[in-house]
Amino acid sequence: MTSTSIYGNDISFYKSIFPKISKVKKIKVEDKISENPINTTIQVAFNKEGKKLGFIREVNTTTGCNSACLPVIFTLFYNTKYEFLKLKSKTGLTKKLHRPMTEDDINRLHLLLGINPPIFKTVKHPTDMTDALTGATKPQYVDAVVKEAAYSTLRINTYNQDTISQLKKLAL
Repeated sequence: MTSTSIYGNDISFYKSIFPKISKVKKIKVEDKISENPINTTIQVAFNKEGKKLGFIREVNTTTGCNSACLPVIFTLFYNTKYEFLKLKSKTGLTKKLHRPMTEDDINRLHLLLGINPPIFKTVKHPTDMTDALTGATKPQYVDAVVKEAAYSTLRINTYNQDTISQLKKLAL
């Protein structure tokens, strides 16, 4: 574990979730999800007295569909009980045709992350969720995704579940 003081733009970004954050400790973890495993740290957030506030995972990935989709860049925040708190994105999340997700889309995404839709366990590849000709989300997945963001929803949920699992194994 390496200790790092945080400063600059990240501090205000992190402070929106952990108002009293003053330093983080980075922990190496395995990235089993991305083809190019670069999401290999989870940060433990502390206040100036050294009290643990929660956990942060920065993720920069693809949707996994190997198409013209934009990168999916987001930060996941967890409390000290390893429970998901919030998802934020510095760059903004997008959906079909690179349109930005709306506030309602993000709210729905938060709801879905809390539910962890069981149907995701049936997905072997993100493209299984959409019609190959039209690109429309298949009916059985419509209730489990953000409209026109099936691939992103699945990828973010996968990282969320993986992070919770890794936090529980680390038992920090």
